[in-house]
Amino acid sequence: MQDVKKSYDDVPYMSKVYKESLPENSYLAGLLYGLKMSEIGSARVLELACSMGGNIIPFALNHKNAKVVGVDISSIHIQKAKNLANELNITNIEFYEKNILDIDKSFGEFDYIIAHGVYSWVSDDIKDKILQIFDECLAPNGVAYLSYNTYPGWKGKEILRDIMLYRMEDKEQNNPDLKLELGFDTLAFLKNNSVPGIAKTAIDEYYDDLKLRSKSYILHEYFEETNRPNYFYEVVNSAKKHNLEFLSEANFKNSVFPPIADELKKALNNECKGDRVRFEQFIDFITDGVFRRSLFVKNEFSKKIDTNFNIKFKDLDRLFVSGNFKYDMDKELYVNLKSGAFMPKNMFELFEELSAIYPSNLNVAEFMKEYRKTHSVDDVSSFYLNLAYLIISKELAFSFEKVTFDKSIKEKPKLNTIFLKLLDFTKTNGHTTGLFNKFYDNIEINKDVDYDFLPLFDGKKDENDLVNELIKLENSGKFKFILEGSLVNSKKMVNLMAKRYTKEKIDTLFNIGILE
Repeated sequence: MQDVKKSYDDVPYMSKVYKESLPENSYLAGLLYGLKMSEIGSARVLELACSMGGNIIPFALNHKNAKVVGVDISSIHIQKAKNLANELNITNIEFYEKNILDIDKSFGEFDYIIAHGVYSWVSDDIKDKILQIFDECLAPNGVAYLSYNTYPGWKGKEILRDIMLYRMEDKEQNNPDLKLELGFDTLAFLKNNSVPGIAKTAIDEYYDDLKLRSKSYILHEYFEETNRPNYFYEVVNSAKKHNLEFLSEANFKNSVFPPIADELKKALNNECKGDRVRFEQFIDFITDGVFRRSLFVKNEFSKKIDTNFNIKFKDLDRLFVSGNFKYDMDKELYVNLKSGAFMPKNMFELFEELSAIYPSNLNVAEFMKEYRKTHSVDDVSSFYLNLAYLIISKELAFSFEKVTFDKSIKEKPKLNTIFLKLLDFTKTNGHTTGLFNKFYDNIEINKDVDYDFLPLFDGKKDENDLVNELIKLENSGKFKFILEGSLVNSKKMVNLMAKRYTKEKIDTLFNIGILE
Protein backbone atom coordinates (compact mmCIF):
# COMPACT_ATOMS: atom_id res chain seq x y z
CA MET A 1 0.00 0.00 0.00
CA GLN A 2 2.96 2.31 0.62
CA ASP A 3 3.94 1.95 -3.05
CA VAL A 4 0.47 3.18 -4.00
CA LYS A 5 0.87 6.12 -1.62
CA LYS A 6 4.22 7.13 -3.12
CA SER A 7 2.90 6.80 -6.67
CA TYR A 8 -0.01 9.16 -6.09
CA ASP A 9 2.11 11.59 -4.08
CA ASP A 10 4.62 11.77 -6.95
CA VAL A 11 2.02 12.09 -9.73
CA PRO A 12 -1.32 13.33 -8.34
CA TYR A 13 -4.40 12.15 -10.19
CA MET A 14 -6.84 14.97 -10.97
CA SER A 15 -9.33 15.02 -8.08
CA LYS A 16 -12.72 15.84 -9.61
CA VAL A 17 -16.42 15.02 -9.53
CA TYR A 18 -17.70 11.66 -10.68
CA LYS A 19 -21.40 12.42 -10.82
CA GLU A 20 -22.54 8.81 -11.13
CA SER A 21 -20.71 7.87 -7.92
CA LEU A 22 -22.61 10.36 -5.76
CA PRO A 23 -25.59 9.55 -3.49
CA GLU A 24 -28.20 11.29 -5.66
CA ASN A 25 -27.48 8.88 -8.48
CA SER A 26 -27.48 5.85 -6.18
CA TYR A 27 -30.76 7.00 -4.65
CA LEU A 28 -32.40 7.23 -8.07
CA ALA A 29 -31.08 3.78 -8.98
CA GLY A 30 -32.77 2.49 -5.85
CA LEU A 31 -36.06 4.09 -6.86
CA LEU A 32 -35.88 2.41 -10.26
CA TYR A 33 -35.53 -0.96 -8.56
CA GLY A 34 -38.21 -0.35 -5.94
CA LEU A 35 -35.89 0.33 -3.00
CA LYS A 36 -36.30 3.03 -0.37
CA MET A 37 -32.90 4.55 0.34
CA SER A 38 -31.76 6.90 3.08
CA GLU A 39 -32.67 10.52 2.45
CA ILE A 40 -30.01 12.48 0.62
CA GLY A 41 -30.22 15.66 2.68
CA SER A 42 -29.14 13.98 5.92
CA ALA A 43 -27.11 11.12 4.47
CA ARG A 44 -23.94 9.72 5.99
CA VAL A 45 -21.41 9.36 3.18
CA LEU A 46 -17.98 7.72 3.13
CA GLU A 47 -15.48 7.81 0.27
CA LEU A 48 -12.54 5.42 0.28
CA ALA A 49 -9.40 6.68 -1.46
CA CYS A 50 -10.93 10.15 -1.68
CA SER A 51 -7.79 11.81 -3.05
CA MET A 52 -8.01 15.60 -2.57
CA GLY A 53 -11.76 15.59 -1.96
CA GLY A 54 -12.76 16.70 -5.44
CA ASN A 55 -15.58 14.18 -5.62
CA ILE A 56 -17.31 14.54 -2.25
CA ILE A 57 -16.69 18.22 -1.48
CA PRO A 58 -19.32 19.28 -4.07
CA PHE A 59 -21.83 16.93 -2.43
CA ALA A 60 -21.09 18.33 1.04
CA LEU A 61 -21.57 21.86 -0.31
CA ASN A 62 -24.98 20.99 -1.73
CA HIS A 63 -26.20 19.17 1.39
CA LYS A 64 -25.32 21.06 4.56
CA ASN A 65 -27.06 18.53 6.84
CA ALA A 66 -25.26 15.51 5.41
CA LYS A 67 -22.26 14.00 7.18
CA VAL A 68 -19.43 13.37 4.74
CA VAL A 69 -16.16 11.54 5.42
CA GLY A 70 -13.20 10.95 3.14
CA VAL A 71 -10.18 8.72 3.76
CA ASP A 72 -6.97 8.40 1.78
CA ILE A 73 -3.55 6.92 2.45
CA SER A 74 -1.76 10.00 1.08
CA SER A 75 -1.01 12.69 3.66
CA ILE A 76 -0.47 15.17 0.82
CA HIS A 77 -3.91 14.48 -0.64
CA ILE A 78 -5.65 14.66 2.72
CA GLN A 79 -4.00 17.97 3.61
CA LYS A 80 -5.10 19.49 0.29
CA ALA A 81 -8.61 18.16 0.85
CA LYS A 82 -8.73 19.78 4.29
CA ASN A 83 -7.37 23.03 2.88
CA LEU A 84 -9.99 23.14 0.14
CA ALA A 85 -12.82 22.37 2.58
CA ASN A 86 -11.59 25.18 4.84
CA GLU A 87 -11.28 27.57 1.91
CA LEU A 88 -14.90 26.89 0.94
CA ASN A 89 -16.08 27.08 4.59
CA ILE A 90 -17.49 23.55 4.59
CA THR A 91 -18.22 22.29 8.10
CA ASN A 92 -19.97 18.97 7.41
CA ILE A 93 -17.01 17.08 5.95
CA GLU A 94 -14.03 15.37 7.58
CA PHE A 95 -10.88 13.92 6.04
CA TYR A 96 -8.60 11.28 7.51
CA GLU A 97 -5.20 9.99 6.47
CA LYS A 98 -5.93 6.31 6.81
CA ASN A 99 -5.00 2.96 5.32
CA ILE A 100 -8.04 1.06 4.02
CA LEU A 101 -6.72 -2.04 5.80
CA ASP A 102 -7.19 -0.26 9.14
CA ILE A 103 -10.90 0.48 8.65
CA ASP A 104 -13.53 -1.73 10.30
CA LYS A 105 -17.08 -1.42 11.60
CA SER A 106 -15.90 0.76 14.49
CA PHE A 107 -15.29 3.54 11.96
CA GLY A 108 -19.05 4.05 11.74
CA GLU A 109 -22.15 3.30 9.69
CA PHE A 110 -22.81 5.03 6.38
CA ASP A 111 -25.78 5.27 4.03
CA TYR A 112 -23.63 5.65 0.94
CA ILE A 113 -20.08 4.38 0.44
CA ILE A 114 -17.99 5.30 -2.60
CA ALA A 115 -14.87 3.54 -3.87
CA HIS A 116 -13.96 5.10 -7.20
CA GLY A 117 -10.70 4.35 -8.99
CA VAL A 118 -9.16 2.11 -6.34
CA TYR A 119 -10.37 -1.52 -6.66
CA SER A 120 -8.42 -2.50 -9.78
CA TRP A 121 -5.24 -0.76 -8.64
CA VAL A 122 -4.65 -2.60 -5.37
CA SER A 123 -3.68 -6.13 -4.37
CA ASP A 124 -6.26 -8.87 -3.84
CA ASP A 125 -6.21 -8.55 -0.04
CA ILE A 126 -7.12 -4.86 -0.29
CA LYS A 127 -9.82 -5.61 -2.86
CA ASP A 128 -11.31 -8.02 -0.36
CA LYS A 129 -10.98 -5.43 2.41
CA ILE A 130 -12.94 -2.86 0.39
CA LEU A 131 -15.84 -5.29 0.09
CA GLN A 132 -15.52 -6.11 3.79
CA ILE A 133 -15.86 -2.39 4.59
CA PHE A 134 -18.99 -2.28 2.43
CA ASP A 135 -20.40 -5.15 4.49
CA GLU A 136 -19.42 -3.85 7.92
CA CYS A 137 -19.97 -0.11 7.47
CA LEU A 138 -22.97 0.05 5.12
CA ALA A 139 -26.38 0.80 6.63
CA PRO A 140 -29.07 -1.90 6.15
CA ASN A 141 -30.68 0.18 3.38
CA GLY A 142 -27.43 1.68 2.11
CA VAL A 143 -25.78 1.59 -1.30
CA ALA A 144 -22.11 1.07 -2.13
CA TYR A 145 -20.52 2.27 -5.36
CA LEU A 146 -17.53 0.45 -6.82
CA SER A 147 -15.65 1.25 -10.03
CA TYR A 148 -13.14 -1.09 -11.65
CA ASN A 149 -11.49 -2.07 -14.93
CA THR A 150 -13.07 -5.05 -16.65
CA TYR A 151 -12.36 -7.85 -19.04
CA PRO A 152 -12.72 -8.61 -21.88
CA GLY A 153 -11.98 -5.03 -22.98
CA TRP A 154 -8.87 -4.65 -20.84
CA LYS A 155 -7.30 -7.75 -22.39
CA GLY A 156 -6.32 -5.58 -25.36
CA LYS A 157 -5.21 -2.65 -23.23
CA GLU A 158 -3.03 -4.96 -21.14
CA ILE A 159 -0.93 -5.65 -24.22
CA LEU A 160 -0.07 -1.93 -24.46
CA ARG A 161 0.60 -1.83 -20.72
CA ASP A 162 2.89 -4.88 -20.90
CA ILE A 163 4.83 -3.39 -23.81
CA MET A 164 5.40 -0.04 -22.08
CA LEU A 165 6.34 -1.67 -18.76
CA TYR A 166 8.83 -3.93 -20.51
CA ARG A 167 10.48 -0.95 -22.25
CA MET A 168 11.01 0.63 -18.82
CA GLU A 169 12.28 -2.56 -17.18
CA ASP A 170 15.95 -1.48 -17.04
CA LYS A 171 15.31 2.27 -16.90
CA GLU A 172 14.99 4.86 -14.13
CA GLN A 173 11.59 4.15 -12.54
CA ASN A 174 11.19 7.51 -10.80
CA ASN A 175 11.09 9.54 -14.00
CA PRO A 176 7.45 9.94 -15.14
CA ASP A 177 8.36 11.91 -18.26
CA LEU A 178 10.80 9.21 -19.38
CA LYS A 179 8.08 6.60 -18.95
CA LEU A 180 5.75 8.52 -21.24
CA GLU A 181 8.47 9.26 -23.80
CA LEU A 182 9.75 5.70 -24.09
CA GLY A 183 6.32 4.16 -23.76
CA PHE A 184 4.87 6.07 -26.69
CA ASP A 185 8.09 5.70 -28.66
CA THR A 186 7.80 1.92 -28.36
CA LEU A 187 4.10 1.83 -29.22
CA ALA A 188 4.62 4.07 -32.26
CA PHE A 189 7.47 1.86 -33.48
CA LEU A 190 5.39 -1.31 -33.12
CA LYS A 191 2.33 0.34 -34.64
CA ASN A 192 4.34 1.03 -37.79
CA ASN A 193 6.36 -2.19 -37.93
CA SER A 194 4.45 -5.06 -36.33
CA VAL A 195 3.06 -7.86 -38.46
CA PRO A 196 -0.73 -8.35 -38.36
CA GLY A 197 -1.77 -10.07 -35.16
CA ILE A 198 -3.23 -9.58 -31.70
CA ALA A 199 -0.58 -7.08 -30.54
CA LYS A 200 -0.86 -4.88 -33.63
CA THR A 201 -4.66 -4.99 -33.47
CA ALA A 202 -4.58 -3.82 -29.85
CA ILE A 203 -2.10 -1.01 -30.57
CA ASP A 204 -4.06 0.15 -33.61
CA GLU A 205 -7.27 0.21 -31.57
CA TYR A 206 -6.05 2.06 -28.47
CA TYR A 207 -2.98 4.10 -29.50
CA ASP A 208 -4.77 7.21 -30.80
CA ASP A 209 -7.07 7.38 -27.77
CA LEU A 210 -4.13 6.95 -25.41
CA LYS A 211 -2.33 9.91 -27.00
CA LEU A 212 -5.26 12.12 -25.97
CA ARG A 213 -5.21 11.04 -22.33
CA SER A 214 -3.74 13.03 -19.46
CA LYS A 215 -0.28 12.35 -18.09
CA SER A 216 -1.67 11.19 -14.75
CA TYR A 217 -4.17 8.83 -16.38
CA ILE A 218 -1.51 7.09 -18.48
CA LEU A 219 0.97 6.79 -15.63
CA HIS A 220 -1.55 5.30 -13.21
CA GLU A 221 -3.33 3.03 -15.69
CA TYR A 222 -0.36 1.78 -17.68
CA PHE A 223 2.69 2.15 -15.43
CA GLU A 224 1.26 1.47 -11.98
CA GLU A 225 2.70 -1.61 -10.33
CA THR A 226 -0.80 -2.99 -9.89
CA ASN A 227 -3.66 -2.86 -12.36
CA ARG A 228 -5.74 -6.01 -12.11
CA PRO A 229 -8.99 -5.94 -14.06
CA ASN A 230 -11.74 -8.47 -13.40
CA TYR A 231 -14.65 -9.95 -15.22
CA PHE A 232 -17.87 -8.45 -13.90
CA TYR A 233 -19.11 -11.79 -12.57
CA GLU A 234 -15.89 -12.24 -10.58
CA VAL A 235 -16.47 -8.96 -8.73
CA VAL A 236 -20.09 -9.92 -8.00
CA ASN A 237 -19.01 -13.32 -6.68
CA SER A 238 -16.44 -11.64 -4.42
CA ALA A 239 -19.12 -9.24 -3.19
CA LYS A 240 -21.47 -12.13 -2.38
CA LYS A 241 -18.87 -13.49 0.04
CA HIS A 242 -19.34 -10.26 1.99
CA ASN A 243 -23.12 -10.30 2.18
CA LEU A 244 -23.52 -7.99 -0.83
CA GLU A 245 -25.67 -8.24 -3.93
CA PHE A 246 -25.55 -6.41 -7.25
CA LEU A 247 -28.20 -3.67 -7.60
CA SER A 248 -27.39 -2.12 -10.98
CA GLU A 249 -24.80 -0.14 -12.83
CA ALA A 250 -24.42 3.46 -11.70
CA ASN A 251 -25.02 4.23 -15.36
CA PHE A 252 -28.39 2.55 -14.94
CA LYS A 253 -29.45 3.52 -18.45
CA ASN A 254 -27.40 0.55 -19.68
CA SER A 255 -29.03 -1.74 -17.13
CA VAL A 256 -32.56 -0.59 -17.99
CA PHE A 257 -31.94 -0.20 -21.72
CA PRO A 258 -29.09 -2.58 -22.65
CA PRO A 259 -26.98 -1.24 -25.55
CA ILE A 260 -27.86 -4.14 -27.84
CA ALA A 261 -30.47 -4.89 -30.49
CA ASP A 262 -33.89 -6.11 -29.31
CA GLU A 263 -33.45 -9.46 -31.03
CA LEU A 264 -30.15 -10.04 -29.24
CA LYS A 265 -31.69 -8.93 -25.95
CA LYS A 266 -34.46 -11.51 -26.39
CA ALA A 267 -31.91 -14.25 -27.06
CA LEU A 268 -29.93 -13.29 -23.95
CA ASN A 269 -33.05 -13.26 -21.80
CA ASN A 270 -33.81 -16.79 -22.97
CA GLU A 271 -30.26 -17.86 -22.17
CA CYS A 272 -29.97 -16.14 -18.78
CA LYS A 273 -33.49 -16.88 -17.49
CA GLY A 274 -33.65 -13.88 -15.16
CA ASP A 275 -30.06 -14.08 -13.94
CA ARG A 276 -29.13 -10.39 -14.14
CA VAL A 277 -25.44 -10.95 -13.40
CA ARG A 278 -25.14 -13.48 -16.19
CA PHE A 279 -27.02 -11.11 -18.53
CA GLU A 280 -24.71 -8.19 -17.68
CA GLN A 281 -21.62 -10.35 -18.20
CA PHE A 282 -22.77 -11.30 -21.69
CA ILE A 283 -23.31 -7.58 -22.37
CA ASP A 284 -19.62 -7.03 -21.53
CA PHE A 285 -18.63 -9.82 -23.89
CA ILE A 286 -20.72 -8.27 -26.66
CA THR A 287 -19.61 -4.66 -26.11
CA ASP A 288 -15.98 -5.40 -25.17
CA GLY A 289 -16.50 -3.75 -21.77
CA VAL A 290 -13.45 -2.05 -20.24
CA PHE A 291 -14.86 -0.31 -17.15
CA ARG A 292 -17.80 -0.63 -14.76
CA ARG A 293 -19.38 1.45 -12.04
CA SER A 294 -21.46 -1.02 -10.05
CA LEU A 295 -23.85 -0.49 -7.15
CA PHE A 296 -24.20 -3.02 -4.34
CA VAL A 297 -26.63 -3.42 -1.44
CA LYS A 298 -26.83 -5.75 1.55
CA ASN A 299 -28.17 -9.22 0.84
CA GLU A 300 -31.29 -8.76 2.98
CA PHE A 301 -32.11 -5.44 1.34
CA SER A 302 -31.63 -6.95 -2.12
CA LYS A 303 -34.65 -9.21 -1.57
CA LYS A 304 -36.82 -6.12 -2.14
CA ILE A 305 -35.36 -5.41 -5.59
CA ASP A 306 -38.06 -5.12 -8.26
CA THR A 307 -36.66 -5.57 -11.76
CA ASN A 308 -39.91 -4.52 -13.46
CA PHE A 309 -38.97 -0.83 -13.10
CA ASN A 310 -42.40 0.12 -11.74
CA ILE A 311 -41.24 3.53 -10.61
CA LYS A 312 -43.99 5.39 -8.78
CA PHE A 313 -45.23 8.76 -9.99
CA LYS A 314 -44.90 10.13 -6.45
CA ASP A 315 -41.20 9.28 -6.50
CA LEU A 316 -40.75 11.33 -9.67
CA ASP A 317 -42.83 14.15 -8.17
CA ARG A 318 -40.19 14.91 -5.57
CA LEU A 319 -37.46 15.47 -8.15
CA PHE A 320 -36.35 18.78 -9.62
CA VAL A 321 -35.36 18.67 -13.29
CA SER A 322 -33.53 21.00 -15.65
CA GLY A 323 -32.58 21.14 -19.31
CA ASN A 324 -32.32 23.38 -22.35
CA PHE A 325 -34.23 22.59 -25.55
CA LYS A 326 -35.03 24.04 -28.94
CA TYR A 327 -37.79 23.17 -31.40
CA ASP A 328 -36.53 21.84 -34.73
CA MET A 329 -38.94 23.14 -37.39
CA ASP A 330 -37.83 20.58 -39.98
CA LYS A 331 -38.03 17.51 -37.75
CA GLU A 332 -41.01 18.87 -35.81
CA LEU A 333 -39.34 17.66 -32.64
CA TYR A 334 -37.58 19.25 -29.68
CA VAL A 335 -33.83 18.75 -29.48
CA ASN A 336 -31.70 18.73 -26.34
CA LEU A 337 -29.15 21.52 -26.88
CA LYS A 338 -26.57 19.74 -24.71
CA SER A 339 -26.73 16.22 -26.16
CA GLY A 340 -28.19 16.95 -29.59
CA ALA A 341 -30.75 14.16 -29.09
CA PHE A 342 -34.35 14.50 -30.25
CA MET A 343 -36.98 14.37 -27.53
CA PRO A 344 -40.26 12.43 -27.24
CA LYS A 345 -43.40 14.12 -28.53
CA ASN A 346 -46.18 15.64 -26.41
CA MET A 347 -43.86 17.08 -23.77
CA PHE A 348 -43.53 20.55 -25.27
CA GLU A 349 -44.93 22.32 -22.20
CA LEU A 350 -42.08 20.95 -20.09
CA PHE A 351 -39.39 21.68 -22.67
CA GLU A 352 -40.57 25.27 -23.14
CA GLU A 353 -40.81 25.96 -19.42
CA LEU A 354 -37.42 24.44 -18.66
CA SER A 355 -35.75 26.35 -21.49
CA ALA A 356 -37.28 29.61 -20.27
CA ILE A 357 -35.74 29.25 -16.80
CA TYR A 358 -32.50 27.42 -17.73
CA PRO A 359 -30.16 26.72 -15.97
CA SER A 360 -32.65 26.81 -13.05
CA ASN A 361 -34.74 23.73 -12.36
CA LEU A 362 -38.38 23.06 -11.57
CA ASN A 363 -40.21 20.63 -9.33
CA VAL A 364 -41.99 17.80 -11.13
CA ALA A 365 -44.97 17.81 -8.73
CA GLU A 366 -45.59 21.53 -9.22
CA PHE A 367 -45.39 21.19 -12.99
CA MET A 368 -47.70 18.17 -13.05
CA LYS A 369 -50.27 19.97 -10.91
CA GLU A 370 -50.82 22.38 -13.81
CA TYR A 371 -50.37 19.72 -16.49
CA ARG A 372 -53.19 17.60 -15.06
CA LYS A 373 -55.66 20.47 -15.47
CA THR A 374 -55.56 20.25 -19.27
CA HIS A 375 -54.64 16.62 -19.97
CA SER A 376 -56.31 13.23 -19.65
CA VAL A 377 -55.32 10.47 -17.26
CA ASP A 378 -53.72 8.57 -20.15
CA ASP A 379 -51.76 11.68 -21.15
CA VAL A 380 -50.50 12.05 -17.58
CA SER A 381 -49.43 8.40 -17.42
CA SER A 382 -47.64 8.64 -20.76
CA PHE A 383 -45.93 11.86 -19.67
CA TYR A 384 -44.55 10.25 -16.50
CA LEU A 385 -43.20 7.30 -18.46
CA ASN A 386 -41.42 9.63 -20.89
CA LEU A 387 -40.15 11.71 -17.98
CA ALA A 388 -38.66 8.62 -16.33
CA TYR A 389 -37.02 7.67 -19.62
CA LEU A 390 -35.46 11.13 -20.03
CA ILE A 391 -34.08 11.08 -16.49
CA ILE A 392 -32.71 7.55 -16.84
CA SER A 393 -31.11 8.39 -20.18
CA LYS A 394 -29.53 11.60 -18.76
CA GLU A 395 -31.47 13.88 -21.12
CA LEU A 396 -32.87 15.69 -18.08
CA ALA A 397 -30.63 16.66 -15.19
CA PHE A 398 -32.21 15.96 -11.83
CA SER A 399 -31.76 17.15 -8.28
CA PHE A 400 -33.51 16.82 -4.93
CA GLU A 401 -33.57 20.54 -4.27
CA LYS A 402 -34.61 23.76 -5.95
CA VAL A 403 -31.83 25.58 -7.78
CA THR A 404 -32.58 29.08 -9.04
CA PHE A 405 -30.54 31.42 -11.22
CA ASP A 406 -31.32 34.71 -12.92
CA LYS A 407 -33.28 34.24 -16.14
CA SER A 408 -30.94 36.51 -18.04
CA ILE A 409 -27.32 37.61 -17.92
CA LYS A 410 -26.68 40.73 -15.87
CA GLU A 411 -25.13 43.74 -17.56
CA LYS A 412 -22.13 43.40 -15.27
CA PRO A 413 -21.59 39.64 -14.78
CA LYS A 414 -20.21 38.37 -11.50
CA LEU A 415 -18.66 34.98 -10.80
CA ASN A 416 -20.18 33.31 -7.75
CA THR A 417 -18.06 33.36 -4.61
CA ILE A 418 -17.66 29.59 -4.28
CA PHE A 419 -16.40 29.19 -7.83
CA LEU A 420 -14.02 32.15 -7.43
CA LYS A 421 -12.48 30.56 -4.31
CA LEU A 422 -12.32 27.21 -6.07
CA LEU A 423 -10.63 28.79 -9.07
CA ASP A 424 -7.98 30.41 -6.89
CA PHE A 425 -7.35 27.17 -4.99
CA THR A 426 -7.05 25.17 -8.19
CA LYS A 427 -4.59 27.65 -9.66
CA THR A 428 -2.49 27.72 -6.50
CA ASN A 429 -2.38 23.92 -6.29
CA GLY A 430 -1.29 23.22 -9.83
CA HIS A 431 -4.69 22.31 -11.26
CA THR A 432 -4.82 19.04 -9.32
CA THR A 433 -8.39 19.60 -8.15
CA GLY A 434 -11.28 19.98 -10.56
CA LEU A 435 -13.71 22.84 -11.00
CA PHE A 436 -17.41 22.12 -10.58
CA ASN A 437 -20.90 23.65 -10.35
CA LYS A 438 -24.01 22.83 -8.31
CA PHE A 439 -25.04 20.19 -10.85
CA TYR A 440 -21.77 18.25 -10.37
CA ASP A 441 -20.53 19.10 -13.84
CA ASN A 442 -16.77 19.20 -14.28
CA ILE A 443 -15.94 22.67 -15.60
CA GLU A 444 -13.13 22.91 -18.13
CA ILE A 445 -11.27 26.18 -18.54
CA ASN A 446 -8.49 27.56 -20.70
CA LYS A 447 -5.75 27.60 -18.09
CA ASP A 448 -3.59 29.99 -20.12
CA VAL A 449 -6.31 32.65 -20.05
CA ASP A 450 -9.04 31.97 -17.51
CA TYR A 451 -7.03 31.88 -14.30
CA ASP A 452 -6.34 35.58 -14.87
CA PHE A 453 -9.49 36.49 -16.80
CA LEU A 454 -12.32 34.93 -14.77
CA PRO A 455 -11.54 36.75 -11.49
CA LEU A 456 -12.26 39.97 -13.42
CA PHE A 457 -15.95 38.95 -13.53
CA ASP A 458 -16.49 40.91 -10.32
CA GLY A 459 -19.85 42.55 -11.00
CA LYS A 460 -18.22 45.91 -11.68
CA LYS A 461 -17.40 45.48 -15.37
CA ASP A 462 -19.73 45.18 -18.35
CA GLU A 463 -18.94 43.15 -21.45
CA ASN A 464 -16.95 45.95 -23.12
CA ASP A 465 -14.90 46.44 -19.97
CA LEU A 466 -14.13 42.73 -19.88
CA VAL A 467 -13.08 42.78 -23.53
CA ASN A 468 -10.64 45.59 -22.77
CA GLU A 469 -9.28 43.68 -19.77
CA LEU A 470 -8.74 40.61 -21.93
CA ILE A 471 -6.86 42.70 -24.51
CA LYS A 472 -4.65 44.05 -21.72
CA LEU A 473 -3.83 40.51 -20.64
CA GLU A 474 -2.96 39.61 -24.23
CA ASN A 475 -0.79 42.70 -24.64
CA SER A 476 1.04 41.94 -21.39
CA GLY A 477 2.11 38.56 -22.74
CA LYS A 478 -0.02 36.47 -20.36
CA PHE A 479 -1.30 34.61 -23.41
CA LYS A 480 -1.53 34.99 -27.18
CA PHE A 481 -4.40 34.33 -29.55
CA ILE A 482 -3.66 31.67 -32.12
CA LEU A 483 -5.45 31.15 -35.44
CA GLU A 484 -4.73 28.26 -37.78
CA GLY A 485 -1.61 27.43 -35.80
CA SER A 486 -0.10 30.93 -36.00
CA LEU A 487 0.11 33.79 -33.52
CA VAL A 488 -2.35 36.62 -34.12
CA ASN A 489 -0.40 39.88 -34.39
CA SER A 490 -2.97 42.14 -36.01
CA LYS A 491 -4.49 44.57 -33.49
CA LYS A 492 -7.79 44.40 -35.35
CA MET A 493 -7.88 40.60 -35.13
CA VAL A 494 -6.84 40.63 -31.47
CA ASN A 495 -9.77 42.96 -30.72
CA LEU A 496 -12.14 40.78 -32.72
CA MET A 497 -11.04 37.59 -30.99
CA ALA A 498 -11.18 39.23 -27.56
CA LYS A 499 -14.80 40.24 -28.21
CA ARG A 500 -15.68 36.75 -29.39
CA TYR A 501 -13.94 35.02 -26.49
CA THR A 502 -15.55 37.30 -23.91
CA LYS A 503 -19.05 36.83 -25.34
CA GLU A 504 -18.65 33.06 -25.48
CA LYS A 505 -17.23 32.96 -21.96
CA ILE A 506 -20.10 35.00 -20.50
CA ASP A 507 -22.65 32.75 -22.20
CA THR A 508 -20.87 29.62 -21.00
CA LEU A 509 -20.58 30.80 -17.40
CA PHE A 510 -24.29 31.66 -17.40
CA ASN A 511 -25.35 28.34 -18.90
CA ILE A 512 -23.38 26.29 -16.37
CA GLY A 513 -24.81 28.32 -13.50
CA ILE A 514 -21.75 29.93 -11.95
CA LEU A 515 -22.72 33.58 -12.35
CA GLU A 516 -24.46 35.35 -9.48
